[in-house]
Amino acid sequence: MTVNKQTVWLVSMLTLMVALSAYYIVTGPSQPVQQANQMMQKPKLDLQMKEVEQGKPVSKQMGKHDYFVNYHLQRDTLRSKLTEEYMRTLSNPRASEKELKVAEQKVNQLMKVDQQESSLEEAIRKEGYRDVVVMNHQNKVDVIVQGERLTSTEAVHLISMVGQHFRVDPTMISIGYRS
Repeated sequence: MTVNKQTVWLVSMLTLMVALSAYYIVTGPSQPVQQANQMMQKPKLDLQMKEVEQGKPVSKQMGKHDYFVNYHLQRDTLRSKLTEEYMRTLSNPRASEKELKVAEQKVNQLMKVDQQESSLEEAIRKEGYRDVVVMNHQNKVDVIVQGERLTSTEAVHLISMVGQHFRVDPTMISIGYRS
């Protein structure tokens, strides 16, 4: 079985996209230099400072979101490594037809699972949760949402969404929250 060049190109581009997405998540958007220079040239405004109560330190607030960002980054990194490994098999001229077929199936399976998890995470965010992590482990799905608490009604709704999305038995779905 020969590997189509388009398939190799597509998987390579998807790997690159995952790596760039992870980089963007870590670094965040940057402001263009031209805009920064324009901001510096604005006249100074007369500001009056007023002391306010101290809130939570920024580092603690960021720590809550870090769990989700770190998990997404680790998951993307792991998937990139797996995809890269399968791509090496696909591009190996000495690989047998069976090895090529298995590698191609694994790449397709990784892309499918990644797309399913991403679309479910987006759907759950639209439900009003600030962040979410979906972990699909073959026949078991774990979901962790960011929130102070999770009512049983919300958990049942999330289980229903996950069950419909992944076509998994509700007993194989675990729902949790993290503040």
